[in-house]
Amino acid sequence: MRTRNRKKSRSTFTLDIHKLYVDGFQHGITQTIELPIRSETDFEVDFCQQILHVAPNHLEVLALLGEAYTRRGDYAKGLETDLRLSQISPEDEVVQYNLACSYALNGKKEMALSALEKAIDLGYRDLDHMRGDRDLELLRSDPRFASMLERLTIGQQEAETA
Repeated sequence: MRTRNRKKSRSTFTLDIHKLYVDGFQHGITQTIELPIRSETDFEVDFCQQILHVAPNHLEVLALLGEAYTRRGDYAKGLETDLRLSQISPEDEVVQYNLACSYALNGKKEMALSALEKAIDLGYRDLDHMRGDRDLELLRSDPRFASMLERLTIGQQEAETA
Protein backbone atom coordinates (compact mmCIF):
# COMPACT_ATOMS: atom_id res chain seq x y z
CA MET A 1 0.00 0.00 0.00
CA ARG A 2 1.25 3.42 -0.94
CA THR A 3 1.36 6.25 1.52
CA ARG A 4 1.66 9.89 0.73
CA ASN A 5 3.80 12.34 2.55
CA ARG A 6 1.45 15.22 1.85
CA LYS A 7 -2.10 15.56 0.66
CA LYS A 8 -2.58 17.06 -2.80
CA SER A 9 -5.54 19.24 -3.59
CA ARG A 10 -7.70 18.51 -6.59
CA SER A 11 -6.33 21.54 -8.47
CA THR A 12 -2.75 20.37 -7.90
CA PHE A 13 -3.70 16.93 -9.21
CA THR A 14 -5.18 18.54 -12.33
CA LEU A 15 -1.99 20.51 -12.80
CA ASP A 16 0.11 17.33 -12.49
CA ILE A 17 -1.97 15.64 -15.20
CA HIS A 18 -1.64 18.72 -17.39
CA LYS A 19 2.13 18.43 -17.14
CA LEU A 20 1.93 14.84 -18.39
CA TYR A 21 -0.54 15.41 -21.20
CA VAL A 22 0.39 17.10 -24.45
CA ASP A 23 -0.88 15.38 -27.63
CA GLY A 24 -1.19 12.09 -25.76
CA PHE A 25 0.24 10.81 -22.53
CA GLN A 26 3.99 11.25 -22.44
CA HIS A 27 6.66 9.12 -20.93
CA GLY A 28 9.54 11.35 -20.11
CA ILE A 29 9.77 14.51 -22.17
CA THR A 30 10.12 13.28 -25.73
CA GLN A 31 8.32 9.94 -26.07
CA THR A 32 4.54 9.93 -26.61
CA ILE A 33 2.57 6.85 -25.61
CA GLU A 34 -0.19 6.16 -28.13
CA LEU A 35 -3.53 5.24 -26.61
CA PRO A 36 -6.28 3.74 -28.79
CA ILE A 37 -9.27 6.06 -29.03
CA ARG A 38 -12.52 4.44 -30.06
CA SER A 39 -14.92 6.36 -32.19
CA GLU A 40 -18.51 6.95 -31.11
CA THR A 41 -19.64 4.71 -33.94
CA ASP A 42 -17.45 1.83 -32.74
CA PHE A 43 -18.87 2.31 -29.26
CA GLU A 44 -22.43 2.24 -30.69
CA VAL A 45 -21.72 -0.96 -32.61
CA ASP A 46 -20.30 -2.70 -29.54
CA PHE A 47 -23.13 -1.45 -27.32
CA CYS A 48 -25.81 -2.61 -29.77
CA GLN A 49 -24.16 -6.00 -30.16
CA GLN A 50 -24.18 -6.46 -26.39
CA ILE A 51 -27.89 -5.66 -26.22
CA LEU A 52 -28.63 -8.00 -29.14
CA HIS A 53 -26.81 -10.78 -27.34
CA VAL A 54 -29.58 -10.61 -24.72
CA ALA A 55 -32.47 -9.50 -26.98
CA PRO A 56 -31.63 -10.67 -30.54
CA ASN A 57 -34.78 -9.30 -32.18
CA HIS A 58 -34.85 -5.82 -30.62
CA LEU A 59 -36.03 -3.74 -33.59
CA GLU A 60 -34.77 -0.35 -32.44
CA VAL A 61 -31.34 -1.70 -31.59
CA LEU A 62 -31.08 -3.54 -34.91
CA ALA A 63 -32.02 -0.33 -36.75
CA LEU A 64 -29.40 1.63 -34.79
CA LEU A 65 -26.79 -1.05 -35.47
CA GLY A 66 -27.52 -1.01 -39.21
CA GLU A 67 -27.13 2.75 -39.28
CA ALA A 68 -23.89 2.59 -37.29
CA TYR A 69 -22.43 0.00 -39.65
CA THR A 70 -23.31 2.23 -42.60
CA ARG A 71 -21.74 5.31 -40.97
CA ARG A 72 -18.64 3.24 -40.30
CA GLY A 73 -18.51 2.23 -43.97
CA ASP A 74 -19.16 -1.44 -43.22
CA TYR A 75 -21.87 -1.77 -45.86
CA ALA A 76 -21.90 -5.58 -45.93
CA LYS A 77 -22.70 -5.78 -42.21
CA GLY A 78 -25.25 -2.99 -42.62
CA LEU A 79 -26.98 -5.01 -45.34
CA GLU A 80 -26.88 -8.14 -43.21
CA THR A 81 -28.52 -6.22 -40.36
CA ASP A 82 -31.16 -4.68 -42.64
CA LEU A 83 -31.98 -8.11 -44.09
CA ARG A 84 -32.48 -9.40 -40.56
CA LEU A 85 -34.73 -6.44 -39.79
CA SER A 86 -36.77 -7.03 -42.95
CA GLN A 87 -37.35 -10.64 -41.91
CA ILE A 88 -38.59 -9.56 -38.48
CA SER A 89 -40.67 -6.64 -39.75
CA PRO A 90 -41.40 -7.19 -43.47
CA GLU A 91 -44.30 -4.73 -43.64
CA ASP A 92 -42.42 -1.72 -42.23
CA GLU A 93 -41.83 0.89 -44.96
CA VAL A 94 -38.81 2.44 -43.19
CA VAL A 95 -37.18 -0.98 -42.80
CA GLN A 96 -37.71 -1.60 -46.53
CA TYR A 97 -36.34 1.87 -47.39
CA ASN A 98 -33.21 1.23 -45.30
CA LEU A 99 -32.85 -2.17 -46.97
CA ALA A 100 -32.98 -0.44 -50.37
CA CYS A 101 -30.22 1.92 -49.22
CA SER A 102 -28.08 -0.99 -48.03
CA TYR A 103 -28.54 -2.85 -51.30
CA ALA A 104 -27.56 0.29 -53.22
CA LEU A 105 -24.47 0.84 -51.08
CA ASN A 106 -23.45 -2.75 -51.80
CA GLY A 107 -23.87 -2.29 -55.57
CA LYS A 108 -27.02 -4.43 -55.83
CA LYS A 109 -29.08 -2.14 -58.05
CA GLU A 110 -31.97 -4.47 -58.93
CA MET A 111 -32.50 -5.53 -55.33
CA ALA A 112 -32.30 -1.89 -54.22
CA LEU A 113 -34.97 -0.86 -56.71
CA SER A 114 -37.19 -3.75 -55.65
CA ALA A 115 -36.86 -2.91 -51.94
CA LEU A 116 -37.48 0.78 -52.66
CA GLU A 117 -40.60 -0.08 -54.67
CA LYS A 118 -41.83 -2.19 -51.75
CA ALA A 119 -41.14 0.66 -49.30
CA ILE A 120 -43.26 3.00 -51.43
CA ASP A 121 -46.02 0.41 -51.77
CA LEU A 122 -46.03 0.04 -47.97
CA GLY A 123 -46.42 3.80 -47.53
CA TYR A 124 -42.97 5.40 -47.58
CA ARG A 125 -43.57 9.03 -48.55
CA ASP A 126 -40.50 11.08 -47.53
CA LEU A 127 -39.84 12.46 -51.00
CA ASP A 128 -37.35 15.13 -49.89
CA HIS A 129 -35.24 12.59 -48.03
CA MET A 130 -35.33 10.17 -50.94
CA ARG A 131 -34.24 12.86 -53.40
CA GLY A 132 -31.22 13.84 -51.34
CA ASP A 133 -30.22 10.48 -49.88
CA ARG A 134 -26.62 9.81 -50.96
CA ASP A 135 -27.07 6.13 -50.13
CA LEU A 136 -29.25 5.85 -53.25
CA GLU A 137 -26.66 7.36 -55.61
CA LEU A 138 -26.42 4.11 -57.57
CA LEU A 139 -30.08 4.46 -58.56
CA ARG A 140 -30.15 8.11 -59.68
CA SER A 141 -29.48 7.42 -63.37
CA ASP A 142 -32.07 4.65 -63.59
CA PRO A 143 -35.40 5.68 -65.16
CA ARG A 144 -37.25 3.44 -62.68
CA PHE A 145 -35.94 5.57 -59.82
CA ALA A 146 -37.07 8.73 -61.63
CA SER A 147 -40.47 7.11 -62.10
CA MET A 148 -40.73 6.39 -58.37
CA LEU A 149 -39.85 10.00 -57.56
CA GLU A 150 -42.43 11.22 -60.05
CA ARG A 151 -45.08 8.93 -58.61
CA LEU A 152 -44.38 10.23 -55.09
CA THR A 153 -44.40 13.84 -56.32
CA ILE A 154 -47.80 13.38 -57.98
CA GLY A 155 -49.14 11.66 -54.86
CA GLN A 156 -47.85 14.47 -52.67
CA GLN A 157 -49.42 17.14 -54.92
CA GLU A 158 -52.76 15.30 -54.92
CA ALA A 159 -52.69 15.06 -51.14
CA GLU A 160 -52.02 18.82 -50.85
CA THR A 161 -54.95 19.75 -53.12
CA ALA A 162 -57.40 17.37 -51.43
